[in-house]
Amino acid sequence: MKDRNKPREPKPYTRYRSSRLRSRFGRPVKLDQQPTEQPPAGPPPRGTDGPGRSGQPPPPAPSRRRRFWWKRIGVTLLLLLIMMLAAGGIFYWRLDQAVRASNQRVPADARQALDAPAGGMLSSPVNILFIGSDQRPGESARADTLLLMRVDGRNKTISQLSIPRDTLADIPGYGEGKINSAYAYGGPALQIESVEQLTGLPVNHYVELDFDGFPGIVDSLGGVDIDVPKAIDSQYPEGTQWTQVHFDAGLQHMDGERALVYVRVRYSDDDFQRMGRQQQFMQALQQKLTSPVNLLKMPAVGPAIIGDMTTDMSTNDLIRLAWSKYRTPDGNSRNFTLVGYGRYIGGVSYVVLDEEANRDVIRRFLGG
Repeated sequence: MKDRNKPREPKPYTRYRSSRLRSRFGRPVKLDQQPTEQPPAGPPPRGTDGPGRSGQPPPPAPSRRRRFWWKRIGVTLLLLLIMMLAAGGIFYWRLDQAVRASNQRVPADARQALDAPAGGMLSSPVNILFIGSDQRPGESARADTLLLMRVDGRNKTISQLSIPRDTLADIPGYGEGKINSAYAYGGPALQIESVEQLTGLPVNHYVELDFDGFPGIVDSLGGVDIDVPKAIDSQYPEGTQWTQVHFDAGLQHMDGERALVYVRVRYSDDDFQRMGRQQQFMQALQQKLTSPVNLLKMPAVGPAIIGDMTTDMSTNDLIRLAWSKYRTPDGNSRNFTLVGYGRYIGGVSYVVLDEEANRDVIRRFLGG
């Protein structure tokens, strides 16, 4: 009989389970060697105990779609910038060609008559003479409008001085006569010299506009808005005939032809009121030129406007002039007119200037 309390002796062989119980690698598992259970693979436990761990999950990497859209936006902006620079270059080139053609129409003696400015237009005062020329059938060309503009870029002021065209003045080399007759005698050069001698002010640049091109400039800007101070009924010459014209008082929009009549008609009042209308028109035209809408239209209409002018000013000078006007407050634009009275001399009507009164006009025109 076997003693059940006697300890079992180890057997000289190893017992295996059936072949259905296999390890991961296909080997039988020993009964006395149970497989060790491993924890499932996964992210390390969160916490702050481990070195270099912040306790927060790492930020997600940007998706490919988001990086693609940022690249696309960047490329689009770069293409737009290149297109704008190209368009600006084309506009500048077209404008510069028109300005160069205008510069070539300036007579050599007119350039010599001009005084060199003391500095740049944005840093020192510059005087610009505007000449509105006219030539009627059978008559010599004459200066119908004379306006001296002073642009002070440093102090952001623009002053306009109107000179009556019938002003009795000394014309160099010709004696006394109407100030606008200087243009008929010697063109823009003699007109510049006569204005300098009359006012005692240097003329640094000049701009001449033939009235034949006047309506086209105004129409290209979409017309002008002018507040007519009082009603006008008058006769207006058209070629060899006269036409009755009428303007209601109040604000009204004018096209080029209508604006030309407004600034030139004079038979309903005296020449001083006509000069007041010319100054009024010049301010309205400047506002149109520097309005955001027309600045965007400049690539298309700029060369055409310059094509109707004759000036010694360069392309950069004209851009600086427009910029000076754009940044000048409305309250810093001032208008002046030389003071005088009408008088017949030898059966001819003149405007005789009041020298004492005009000293004060010139002082205020200069900003004093």
